[in-house]
Amino acid sequence: MESINYTKANEQIEKLKNQNLIIKDTERARQSLELFGYSNLIKSYRDPYVIISDGKKLFRSGVSFEQIYSLYMLDKNLRIAVMASMLDLEEHIKEITADVIAQSFGTHQDQYLKYSNYQNKRKYKFRFTLAGILDTLKKTLETDKEPIHHYMEKYQMVPPWILFKSVYFSTIVNFIDQLKAKEQQMIARRIYDLQDGTSEDKQVQMMMDTLYIALEYRNIAAHGGRIYNYKIKRDLSTKDDFPSSQGFCLLLRLLNLMKYQGPYKYLESVLNRELNRHCNLFPQDITYLEKILNISITTHNVVWITECSKIYHSSPHCSGMKKAHEIDLEKAEKLGYSPCNKCLK
Repeated sequence: MESINYTKANEQIEKLKNQNLIIKDTERARQSLELFGYSNLIKSYRDPYVIISDGKKLFRSGVSFEQIYSLYMLDKNLRIAVMASMLDLEEHIKEITADVIAQSFGTHQDQYLKYSNYQNKRKYKFRFTLAGILDTLKKTLETDKEPIHHYMEKYQMVPPWILFKSVYFSTIVNFIDQLKAKEQQMIARRIYDLQDGTSEDKQVQMMMDTLYIALEYRNIAAHGGRIYNYKIKRDLSTKDDFPSSQGFCLLLRLLNLMKYQGPYKYLESVLNRELNRHCNLFPQDITYLEKILNISITTHNVVWITECSKIYHSSPHCSGMKKAHEIDLEKAEKLGYSPCNKCLK
């Protein structure tokens, strides 16, 4: 069995050089490897840049450490954005679900946690069966954490909008999947405002596809997995409506159908910003990223400005700027802005 040997950053750099990788700034590369780790940075993001020659893995001609690092940062920033946007989506979905449950069954746990209120879909894991979900929710009522404990002590009841705050997103998504058609349709009507004659059953299918895919991305992001080229495992019930969409592009398309646009707009803005940054630095990656993300990439030069001066910057943090916002370079120049002598000299 082949052993795995410990190597220091300097030894890792020599190994990379021997594999034909260009390293323009050795000290910065060493710091990056020590900060993020060889496995996270190199092994996880080298695949688009390597070839196999005589049984050895070598980097393609012209590929640099900085290029791999830039792709790593693109994906890392997407991963952070996924976590933030999925937390936003989770809060939105929990609130809608709690409102529908209270409207249909009441606000006391003995009313809305009745087994007969729900269907009983077969699930692979017990915790996602109806019995498992209701058991989880009832055990959560026994916590000494606030605000559930406060409600139990003061009112001897916990309304669903308080209970749902303390359970995992996966529990809520599978809980919604166990609702009967009436309540699922009520939730879907709150989520969507489709004007194309889409049936209520189709809206429910789209809602469940969206929630399960969002949950996939949230889980892969939470465990440090790659986001930009992640392949969705769920077999969509509405796949005929998205014949050319896959991966991250599909997540964006599904989120964009929702009335609440917060998660979609945030993810789209981070994706566009990171693609523009990376592809301006490494335009040779455009074709690869277009294929992986199933989108068209058009780069543009952006700079950062404030309302306090007529100077534009390459960094939003240059000279201690506050409340800087990005703008196309061409537009900034037309508006009379001049380049910063510090960050753009």
